[in-house]
Amino acid sequence: MDYLIKERFVHRYMTRLLAVGVLAVLMVSVVPVAHAAEIKELETGMLFGGLHGMANESVVVNSTLEDLPAIAEDYTATWCGNCVEVGNALETVAENISMEIYAVHRNIYETQDPLGNENVDARFRDRYDIYAPEFKPPVAGINGKYALRGSNPVGDSLESDFADLATQPRNLGEGLVTMAWTPAGENSGTVVWSINQSNDAVYNVNVWMVETVAYYPDGTNNQIYYHHIVREIIDVGTVTDVGLSTGTKQITYADAYDDDDLEVHLMFHEYIEPVVVEEEEQPEPETEDTPFISMPLTILALLAVALRQQRQ
Repeated sequence: MDYLIKERFVHRYMTRLLAVGVLAVLMVSVVPVAHAAEIKELETGMLFGGLHGMANESVVVNSTLEDLPAIAEDYTATWCGNCVEVGNALETVAENISMEIYAVHRNIYETQDPLGNENVDARFRDRYDIYAPEFKPPVAGINGKYALRGSNPVGDSLESDFADLATQPRNLGEGLVTMAWTPAGENSGTVVWSINQSNDAVYNVNVWMVETVAYYPDGTNNQIYYHHIVREIIDVGTVTDVGLSTGTKQITYADAYDDDDLEVHLMFHEYIEPVVVEEEEQPEPETEDTPFISMPLTILALLAVALRQQRQ
């Protein structure tokens, strides 16, 4: 009798132990893995420019290619709490080095943020497609060449990460960029641009309409004022040759979210011919190639055997 009682106790103990093991394995299989922060290097073309002035004023500005500011794109949303930390870090860096910040507010499939623009969001997604399909902010892009997602630093701090990326060589060569802007009535004006470059590169030339600051107290990230908002991107020309390229275009643009504080920014985006990769047909995976799935099933089978023995 004592032997039978001891045997039943052992069976029950082993059964519970197997059950705990199965639960542990299944829990591990569904818990998402936290990925460390990582800087991505993009292959979608350099982004540079940043010459700007108020849209309601006549402006003439110029700069050598070497002296142009770094360009920081801040993919953000009014509901995004950790976007505030990223935005503050970019502001700190811009106080110490020459850098222009452009806040791209999420717009596609967006219901809570009224500060975005579908065209602006689509262009951002096209350049930063490594974060497809969800495109969840925050994402910080530097000079169109580097990207860091989330608010966790790679190095000592976000500030040091962004400062390091913003000061990386851009290799734009020697040259000069100019922009002249003349307002022509309500929500319109004429932009005259030129670039004299020594590199053999192709650029799309854009005007970015940027709202200096917008008041929106209904966001859920405890911010009231939002800065550097890219409200619209307008194509104004292309650059295809070494040497001097120029262009003139009259444009119309949409209203700011509030007030009359739109700025005109001249931007150049390098065009890189996309590489078409033919997808090879993948063979069907064999059962032996999926040990992670078979292990929980094996344990379940052992558990079933133990339960059957207990009943006997």
